[in-house]
Amino acid sequence: MTAPLHSRDIKGKGRYYGACSETCPLGEELLISVTNAQGVIAKPQLVPAAAKATAEKAWAELPRMVATSRQPAAGPCAKARVADRCGHCRFCLTAEIKAEHRNQWERAADFGTAVHDHAHAHVLGEPRPYVPEVQPFVNQHLRFLDEFGVNIDRDVEAAETTVFSRKHRYAGTGDLWVWLRIDPATGRPSPRKRFLWLVDIKTSLKKPVGTVYVDQVLQLAGLKYAEAAILPDDSEVELPRFDGAALLNLRADDYRLIPLPADRAAHRAFVNAVGLQTFLHTQDTKTWTPIDAPAVAPARKAS
Repeated sequence: MTAPLHSRDIKGKGRYYGACSETCPLGEELLISVTNAQGVIAKPQLVPAAAKATAEKAWAELPRMVATSRQPAAGPCAKARVADRCGHCRFCLTAEIKAEHRNQWERAADFGTAVHDHAHAHVLGEPRPYVPEVQPFVNQHLRFLDEFGVNIDRDVEAAETTVFSRKHRYAGTGDLWVWLRIDPATGRPSPRKRFLWLVDIKTSLKKPVGTVYVDQVLQLAGLKYAEAAILPDDSEVELPRFDGAALLNLRADDYRLIPLPADRAAHRAFVNAVGLQTFLHTQDTKTWTPIDAPAVAPARKAS
């Protein structure tokens, strides 16, 4: 799988867009990604999820924990390079358990990317190798297209398209721009009129199909009110006016299309997150040094 068009990961700061070829509309500009900007938003559900993953990993590794329990907590591996660590001592086992929640989230992100890639390939009519774990989710994507009467040639405006805002200095990727006969104002079928929807695909192996988080409203608003899009040939086009925005939650055995109120108020809140995260990324804490107390001459004694 390839990264979104003109995106790049900056160590310690996450994904940005830009600093690309001369033909790219972004040029040498660096714009923070929509998901990166949302990193400043509190996500209380992550703490219990991380605690659960850590506890489950610890129980699974209980025999190894007992076997290494009498070893010093910080043995020789504590000072060794990661590549040189043994992987079997108490220090290495502790590090492995502590990293489990991050490993789970990275695997989930990689899986979601694979589903996106296969769904996008279907829209483009490009072949992909059969992946047993991915195919059930792709089947639900196809089911959505079928049940909502989507004709790919007629109704899909774009897929996996890089959008950006020079004014607010962010960029992101829109999963699907699709015309649906669903009125965003009512959520009901409209037999005579089509509406342009911005759809963001979400996958999960564990979460219920109706799961929605409040920050996803801001994510959709950021994508919906970006100013322009970059086409595969690097040409720049004005972003269309979307009538509605929704999540398409895909699970192995079901799907849900869930409209969200990604309005101007949500966009203003999202832009605030962009400003805060961008500011934090410009701060170099290594340059912050304390001031030593000045030497004070001893007081003279009164004569």
